[in-house]
Amino acid sequence: MDMEKTRTLKAVLLDLDGVLYIGDKALPDAAYAVQKLRDAGYRLAGVTNTTTQSRRKIAEKLASMGFALQPQDIDTPAALAVARIGKRRARLFVHDGLREDFIGIHEDIKKPEVVVMGDIGGEGYPPDVLREIFEHVMQGAQLLALHKNRFWQKPDGLHIDLGAFVTAIEYATGQQAEILGKPSKAFFHGICKRLGIAAEQALMVGDDIEFDIGGARDAGLKTALVKTGKYRAEFVRQSGIKANLVLPSIADLPDAIRLL
Repeated sequence: MDMEKTRTLKAVLLDLDGVLYIGDKALPDAAYAVQKLRDAGYRLAGVTNTTTQSRRKIAEKLASMGFALQPQDIDTPAALAVARIGKRRARLFVHDGLREDFIGIHEDIKKPEVVVMGDIGGEGYPPDVLREIFEHVMQGAQLLALHKNRFWQKPDGLHIDLGAFVTAIEYATGQQAEILGKPSKAFFHGICKRLGIAAEQALMVGDDIEFDIGGARDAGLKTALVKTGKYRAEFVRQSGIKANLVLPSIADLPDAIRLL
């Protein structure tokens, strides 16, 4: 009997930073594990809230580490942002490396109808930039956030992420941002639609208990939490969120996936 037709799980969604690599260094046996999953017939997607690089650049980085994922295999919040902006005037607060994914957007720095907040590099948003965003939103611009992560893992440890700055604008303006990346159900469902599968046929693998695991679970996907990257046992315990699998690293997934 055809295993592809009978097995429940047909696709694996892989968080990138903290699961496949940290910084510019691949995690041990991560590339081999990804290849084993592909060889086993699973459809693969790289799923990331990273908004400092374009899909093309992310694919190049992955290729340099030995991961066989093409730009079309990578899902970021930028594509959803472009669709949500449409023909409206937008002010983009994003990293220069991401701008190629926003080609065609009508940017208006004075009277935008939409403000997009993404990672801008460095240590985040300085006060003068937050003030500019605040003023645009107070004047009626819709607030879009590419993600709302609390913190992220760099080679030297944890750093405050975009979520803190988005929350500051929400509190000051009273307007809730529309979150486009993880943990948005629309983000996960859009990836499953692209892969041609139902949500329950996908497994999300991540190191973030809230945004990877909690978000995917709420969207109807199965989940696997890895103890690498930003994983912290105490934070996981406090969250109360349970993954279907908890693994030391992505290297353990090709064998453990048979348990689902």
